[in-house]
Amino acid sequence: MLSRKIYICLFIMLYFINSGCAAVVVGAGVGTGVAWYKGKLEETVSASVPHVHRAVKAGLRDLNITITEDRHDNLTAEVRGELASGKNVSIDAKSVDSSTTKLTIRVGTFGDKDLSLRIRDAIKKHL
Repeated sequence: MLSRKIYICLFIMLYFINSGCAAVVVGAGVGTGVAWYKGKLEETVSASVPHVHRAVKAGLRDLNITITEDRHDNLTAEVRGELASGKNVSIDAKSVDSSTTKLTIRVGTFGDKDLSLRIRDAIKKHL
């Protein structure tokens, strides 16, 4: 009976890995962390939305990314920017609770993981 459950779990994990949902499977038991899914980089950070918003703006300035739109309140923030290449940058912050925020970064139409990670690193320097 136990071996049957193990085979079922392995089958489900292989299904998700082969369908491109590996980040979801890996992050499912972790609770917080970084995930790359459908062209977006998502990370839960230990900071309030206003603090994350300030860090986003500072990180984009550090990378010389032009901010084209900036909307925020105490629960959400949306910052849009443009790279010199013309690619759009979209960064959203959404409150999970008073000291935790879900940060989502997308570069371009289909996403660029490497640039998203560089932007994330620049933002985290200010958190």
